[in-house]
Amino acid sequence: MGWVRKPTIWGGVCAACGARLDHLHQAWLDGAGAVRCLACGPDEGAPSGVVAPPRTGTSARATRIRRRVATSRRETSTDPTDRALAELLGEGSHVLSDRATREGRPLDHVVVARSGVWVVESREWTGRVEYRPTPSSNGRPRLLVGGADRTTEAEAVSALAEEISALTGEGVPVEAALAVTGGEWNLASLPHLVLNRPLRHGPVWIGPPRLVVARINAPGPLDAPAVARLGALLDERLERR
Repeated sequence: MGWVRKPTIWGGVCAACGARLDHLHQAWLDGAGAVRCLACGPDEGAPSGVVAPPRTGTSARATRIRRRVATSRRETSTDPTDRALAELLGEGSHVLSDRATREGRPLDHVVVARSGVWVVESREWTGRVEYRPTPSSNGRPRLLVGGADRTTEAEAVSALAEEISALTGEGVPVEAALAVTGGEWNLASLPHLVLNRPLRHGPVWIGPPRLVVARINAPGPLDAPAVARLGALLDERLERR
């Protein structure tokens, strides 16, 4: 059958670099069940299958540069959120990783894209991931991972976004997102996984890294000069950890 680029139904592990792939993460698959991430590409010694066409408006040179950046990040990090940002984030976006607010609160990632400024926190949890009411929540949905209530940790990302909003000034949309890695999403979350729509708890978007990046890539009010300006501003004002 050869190698085919398509979403993995249940996720997997890249046969080349060992990276974990989320549910429905775009990857290279062959007929024997092998999986390779986009950055590693198909096994060059094996026949190629159907190759997805390049994104509209993306030049061959930009694609090569993007691949080199993704490869560089892969060599220094195996975190699924790092990899999703390196491989899937739209062209022209800015990523600031391992930073801290002026108050010293750690930030996993701050992303500036056409859709706005994003505070993205990554959590590697194990167990079933559910978003549903509990007997003590009075009908309000809670984020449960492996039976433990993680809602408070999700809500804390919103406070980080408020601190970033104070740095960017009025009129700049600042969003909060929690990328959950390592967990197994329950069947009730399947429509969100298929439609590339993360869950939303108040102002915080919640989902696998791939879904969070898909949301970041959505169209928005910022043009390219504004993205570049905000990226430089936050790079200057956020401390490195």
